[in-house]
Amino acid sequence: MSIWESLKVAMSSIWGHKIRSILTMLGIIIGVGAVIIIVAIGEGAKNQIADDMFSTDENEIQLYYEQIFLEDDTEMMWVEEPEITDEDLAVLREVPGVQSVLGINQGWGMMVHNEEQSDMTITGVDEGYFAAKNIEMLEGRPFLARDNDSMNRVILIDSVTREKFFSDGEDVIGEIVEVSDNPYKVVGVYKSTIPEELLQYDDFASGEMLMPRALVSMMFGNREIESVSVIAESPEIVSETGQLTADALTEQIAPEDGMYISNDFTQYEEELNSYLTIITLFIGSIAGISLLVGGIGVMNIMLVSVTERTREIGLRKALGATRGRILLQFLIESVTLTSLGGLIGIGFAVAATFVASQLLPFEATISPLVVLIGFCFSAFIGIIFGILPANKASKLSPIEALRYE
Repeated sequence: MSIWESLKVAMSSIWGHKIRSILTMLGIIIGVGAVIIIVAIGEGAKNQIADDMFSTDENEIQLYYEQIFLEDDTEMMWVEEPEITDEDLAVLREVPGVQSVLGINQGWGMMVHNEEQSDMTITGVDEGYFAAKNIEMLEGRPFLARDNDSMNRVILIDSVTREKFFSDGEDVIGEIVEVSDNPYKVVGVYKSTIPEELLQYDDFASGEMLMPRALVSMMFGNREIESVSVIAESPEIVSETGQLTADALTEQIAPEDGMYISNDFTQYEEELNSYLTIITLFIGSIAGISLLVGGIGVMNIMLVSVTERTREIGLRKALGATRGRILLQFLIESVTLTSLGGLIGIGFAVAATFVASQLLPFEATISPLVVLIGFCFSAFIGIIFGILPANKASKLSPIEALRYE
């Protein structure tokens, strides 16, 4: 009997005892489904936490000034951070691994247009900000170099601000609005970068605007550049690039009482991933126990099947079937039974994960690798727990098997 014929016999046997087969597969179905669901929810939770904690710009590195305290310092003294200029940013752009450098100013101001008014977050940027941060322009244009050089009174508003201050069909470009009692021309609208969950709070509900950095510095009396961030060329070199740029900025400015450091979330992200992975594996291993229980059920039902088909086995042996053929036939039947259970379990997991994604505050992520491992493990269970029944069947004496009632 060929493998294909053995497979057809196995399917015929399973179909002939549908209820018994389904009950036997139940442990496999639950085990495979539970493992896939648990890992999918764990991966979804891990991705959501990583997004919330480590920012959406995974290549962005913030540079901070840190004061150095000597051992004989008796009290902490406030020291003003060194002034950062465009010349300093130019030095950072030459550091290996740096894709772009951002110098930013921040401020607040009251925006007034027609009968609407609201406090707004104002961010001062230069022309390189838009490409570096992948800002999506919806209307108009981004800032040009001349806007910063000439301190042009122009602004960009985000989509949230546009919706609050302007009607849907209104032409926004070229409109004059007041910000802190000064007139400014709107030259563009960009897609808001404020997460939707923050828009419910008053500080974010009005949206935000961008101004030329030099204009914000003049308007609020700030330093020319208040904060510096660097975009690395790839996520793999973020930590290394952060250290190199921090060292380069410290060397360029040469402060007497401090140094620049970079925010490096790599260690924290690795610890979080390790923690969540351990939890997922622990819970998944508990679910995997049901696979072993299901395997025991398969072994039990195959032993029953061998007993029921003793005369059939004797007849096949009398007609020349070898021990290896009998062993292979029952192994194929066992693997077929568990593999079907694995496929049904995968289908159940996909449906359950879809429902879970609708109910949970994050999207559960099914890993194709976990699905493949789940299916292969279900087939492996069939081999392991099918060996004993198959071996028993192959060792039956043809004469005693034919006499069996």
